[in-house]
Amino acid sequence: MQFSISADTIKALLVIAGKNDIRHNINSVCIDVRASDAVAVACDGHKLLALPLTLTDDAPALVPGQYIIRREALESVKAVLKRPLTVTIDPIARMATLDNGNATTTTPLMDATYPDWRRVVPLTVSGEVPQFNADYIGAFGKVHKLLGGAYSPAIQHNGDNAARVILPGDAVGVLMPVRGDPQPLDNPSWLVTPTATATAVAA
Repeated sequence: MQFSISADTIKALLVIAGKNDIRHNINSVCIDVRASDAVAVACDGHKLLALPLTLTDDAPALVPGQYIIRREALESVKAVLKRPLTVTIDPIARMATLDNGNATTTTPLMDATYPDWRRVVPLTVSGEVPQFNADYIGAFGKVHKLLGGAYSPAIQHNGDNAARVILPGDAVGVLMPVRGDPQPLDNPSWLVTPTATATAVAA
């Protein structure tokens, strides 16, 4: 199987993929293939990005399976990516070949199972507004721009459950909320408006 994946899509996937997680399978990008479709997926347990892929014209038919490409292999070509990356998957040898137009790298696929990512993608949302980690929202801001978005991504809120992030094209983003228990605020004196009594005494 062979897929042509744009340079910015590779970079967007690496924004979302885990980096130093002890679960090495999510420090990677998964090409998740079914008989009818193929999807590139990255996640880190807090956020997720999924994008549909199309076989190149002369590639063999889809071979269902999970093909996990290590982050290090993609990072090694990311810096010089100016054109689409051709990713060739050998399901029998369990190898991936990455061709950036100037050089070709062959790397073994990870022998692991990727999380059941479709299970966490909400198909409906409640509209209830939760709390989010600001860094995770910022990560999706980067992804939105890499995928061609002009402004900021919209978040479809879903209360204490996973939220959908609206991204350009057919890309799907998922953002997990954080617990937002009410906390007392420490308000400095210069922020608080004086009470009527205090104002009268001062006068």
